[in-house]
Amino acid sequence: MVPTLSHGDLPPDPQIMRTVASRHRIPVLDLGRLSCVGVYLDVVEPGAVRIGDAVTRVDG
Repeated sequence: MVPTLSHGDLPPDPQIMRTVASRHRIPVLDLGRLSCVGVYLDVVEPGAVRIGDAVTRVDG
C-alpha cells in the first residue's frame, strides 16, 4: 500500500492501487489471479548484492 502514502513532495494516490487491482492480475500459486505490482526476479546466482554491483535486466 506504499503508493497510497505521500512521499516527499508527492501526494498520496490511492487510485494507483485501485487501477492495479482492476487491470493487472497474475496467477499466484493455487490462490488464483491476484492483483500484484512490483518487481519480479529470479535468483540466478546466490550471494550478497551491494551498492555498485552490476544488474542486468532480461525481459521475459
